Amino acid sequence: MYSFDGFGIERKSSYGSLIDLSENGKAQSAGGRPRIAIVGAGITGISTACHILDAGLDCHIFESGNESSVGGIWTKVNTTSRLQIHSQFYRFHPAVQWDSDYPNRQEILGQVHQLWDRYNLASRTTFHCPVESTRQEDDGKWVVNDPSYGYFDGVVAAVGTCGEVYAPKIAGQDNFKGRVIHSSELDPEAVKGKNVVIIGGGASAVEALEFSCDNGAASAKVLARSERWFIPREPRLNACLAGTVGDRFGILAWILGFMIRFFFYREFWEMAPPSSGPYTLFSGTPIVNSRIFQLMRQGRASWVRGDVRGFSEHGIEFTRRKGSPKAGELNGEATTEKGDICILATGYSRPSLQFLPQTKSSSKYQPPNWYLQTFPTENATVCATNCTWQEGIGSVGGVHIGLYTRFLLAFVMDPEARPSERFMKGWVDLVHILKKPYPGGALSFVSSAELFFWIVVVIAVQPSLWKWASFILSGPDLLHGKNVAQNTNLSERFPSNASQPALPEKPIAARQDSGISI
Repeated sequence: MYSFDGFGIERKSSYGSLIDLSENGKAQSAGGRPRIAIVGAGITGISTACHILDAGLDCHIFESGNESSVGGIWTKVNTTSRLQIHSQFYRFHPAVQWDSDYPNRQEILGQVHQLWDRYNLASRTTFHCPVESTRQEDDGKWVVNDPSYGYFDGVVAAVGTCGEVYAPKIAGQDNFKGRVIHSSELDPEAVKGKNVVIIGGGASAVEALEFSCDNGAASAKVLARSERWFIPREPRLNACLAGTVGDRFGILAWILGFMIRFFFYREFWEMAPPSSGPYTLFSGTPIVNSRIFQLMRQGRASWVRGDVRGFSEHGIEFTRRKGSPKAGELNGEATTEKGDICILATGYSRPSLQFLPQTKSSSKYQPPNWYLQTFPTENATVCATNCTWQEGIGSVGGVHIGLYTRFLLAFVMDPEARPSERFMKGWVDLVHILKKPYPGGALSFVSSAELFFWIVVVIAVQPSLWKWASFILSGPDLLHGKNVAQNTNLSERFPSNASQPALPEKPIAARQDSGISI
């Protein structure tokens, strides 16, 4: 048994118990226990590696950046950035213990680095190694880039939804006499005493608005194109919204939307998205913030929706939106929103999944419309955790990382437990029938309760998974009532896999909002 000193919890793992569950130990690698390749050293990649080691299997992480990249998107955001949802929705490993309800960048990276050190993940990571391709050999083994890195029994894509800074060039930008910066470069001196105009409508825009007000900006105005809901930082309400499983006819969304308008928006009623159409409460990721309306009531900030037409010398040419025009249609009042500095709160580009084998399935079965949203419908030994996520409530960065990881381990250890391509496509078809249609497919918006519901359902309807149910749902602590004592030293418990070839160093190869919303 090994323990996390200071966390007050214990984890027990038994590779032997997993072999007992599998079919005659078919998945054992030539060098011993199965080995999983993980692409990305962000929160998802690190959490996945820890869960794999918890189960007594082996893994290796491939990271395109250097050692400072450990932690993913949280290494790129501002020091003032903090989680926009309650921390209990962001508990990505049992050892994670938050000191605050809405932790900041420093606290989040602190938890990440504690896991990194305790599991000795540096010995299992190759930095400066962008993954350009993965392929599966005839014997089922996976190759990442080339065979010099060894062979793997499964692949986890953990590149997330936020990659490089996305800063589009806007018409007339060179004519603007003020300063233009990205929301990842917030500077107190740059906004002090200035009229700040912010282009964007997600969590990055909220952060930029609060930052400007807190650092002495004369005024701060957000020009938002998107129609996003604001919901208060109220854990019980957040849990209620995240606990919704489907809303086929939009009745629940209408009721909750009315209540949020009445009790939260109040005099800003018209600022809420339309009750009908594509902007219902369960159509896009809401912004969790209780302070924005306070700043607006104090006259320190404003938030308007519309379309940016371009820069002028002294501000932004903007068309304020009236009603709900069709996509691409400009209507409303044309204005010039004057400002001394413009902050582009345009988020980050979405990393590509081109390194995974290209699926032959129709567009109907493209991400996010995969089995359980993360497994390609053609191969259950690939898992793209948090990479296909588009919109949702409480459905990214949480305990589901461990659930998906253990699903993958069950599929790797026991080929009989792997769902067939027909079954996986049938599941996607069923979700499209039962759920309300969304642009991009039924799985383009998910809540945390919905994910857990589907996980329980697919286990229940697949007899081959019944023996794995305890492991998938509860982790490696208990397997058929067996407790297996382990060493207390994690670095000894998880030594580097000496049976694999040494990993050579390789040179580094020459939009999505930051993940601080729900």
